[in-house]
Amino acid sequence: MNLMKLIRNKVATDTSITIIRADQAGELPTLPYSTYKIISDRKGRGRENLIHTDQPSALNETRSQERTATISFNVYGTSQSNAYEVAQQLRKWFEGRGSLFLDGLDVAVASSADVQNRTTFLVDAYDEKWGFDVIIRYNETDQYEIDYFDKVEYKITVERE
Repeated sequence: MNLMKLIRNKVATDTSITIIRADQAGELPTLPYSTYKIISDRKGRGRENLIHTDQPSALNETRSQERTATISFNVYGTSQSNAYEVAQQLRKWFEGRGSLFLDGLDVAVASSADVQNRTTFLVDAYDEKWGFDVIIRYNETDQYEIDYFDKVEYKITVERE
């Protein structure tokens, strides 16, 4: 999703929080950092909007529909309190400064959950993390060119008894 790339870059610029995609191999950034995972992306409410535009050489069809995506963020910090503070800062970005940025992209923050303790126990130590989910709404638009025909051939046959 290109939208996530734009969000990650803007968050990094505004807050200095590094955000990486969850569940991938590679080197981890220095603490604190956040991971994201898109846990759902589904059709929103309402019907699909369909528009046809007549062009000289083709017929263009534009389909637009509302989509809703749920993005889950986990923040890993140098301590439990550091992870909590960074998670709060990230959530506040979506509610304030980030909502203005997203509005410019025609994306709305539908809801932002409270920050929750998501600490897990790994073999012999705890993985301290705090996280929250954000639900965004956006329009998905696809445009297609439909073959245009300007001539139809037909034949009428009359059956006689």
